[in-house]
Amino acid sequence: MESEQIFLDGVKKKFAGKWVGVKGREVVAVSESHEELVRKIKRKGLDGVYIFYVLTEKEKKYEFLF
Repeated sequence: MESEQIFLDGVKKKFAGKWVGVKGREVVAVSESHEELVRKIKRKGLDGVYIFYVLTEKEKKYEFLF
């Protein structure tokens, strides 16, 4: 079974520049904006979702932070 870090690294590679919601080892929602991601998660009736933004390579280069 893959470690949580390996799972998250794969998610980050796949969804650069997106907001991602993860519950356990499942991506439950992806969006361009935080607000839309929260709406998607609420529509699904989920709680306990880990929400994060995946930096693009350009953002990483310039140490872009919110």
